[in-house]
Amino acid sequence: MLSRREVIGKAAVGAAAAAVTLGAARTGRAATRALRGATTVPSGSPGMTGTPEHPTPEQQGPANDQNAQNATQPAEAAPVLAPPPWELVRPYAAGALVSHGWRLTALSSVQDGSSVATLESASGRAYRVHLCRNDGSPQGLVYTRRVDLVVMNLGRGDLPTEEGLAQAVAALAHAVAANEAWVPAAVLGELLPHAERVQRFAAADGTLADGKLR
Repeated sequence: MLSRREVIGKAAVGAAAAAVTLGAARTGRAATRALRGATTVPSGSPGMTGTPEHPTPEQQGPANDQNAQNATQPAEAAPVLAPPPWELVRPYAAGALVSHGWRLTALSSVQDGSSVATLESASGRAYRVHLCRNDGSPQGLVYTRRVDLVVMNLGRGDLPTEEGLAQAVAALAHAVAANEAWVPAAVLGELLPHAERVQRFAAADGTLADGKLR
């Protein structure tokens, strides 16, 4: 296991160091700041021959019309999510080996301000890396000019990140740095800075219990 100072010393960013930067002050961290009656007509009424128990069609018509309208009204459609932004992490695809035995097993659609890349080791350990917007104050382990890669660590920013995982996140960041200039603007436009996501979605006590931040 490496401390964040040791991780900084590693050549995880390689030749593309100008485009991909190691987040020295926030190794593997996820910020933990607190944020945050129907009526009936008498049977003797003029023009009405029915009884309360057996109303005429005229008496029950409006209710029937309303029921028919409700029955034919379409249910509210669920929001349609865009496909996962695989073009942002090319040449990697689902199941691809990224680095040091870590594979990219999944990439989510952009939801709640981030796309989540899941990295899994050969032993089956998995970490979720949130691809957020770099607004000039990145908080991730690694970041590019436009994207901040935040390793979710249950809010424990003081925990070190092992070398293999750090190398894998850096390799993923290299791919993002190479692709971010030409991917559709809508992809990056839906990303939010991690600090803003914490303000929106973290629990009142500052923990990251909300599933949107895991």
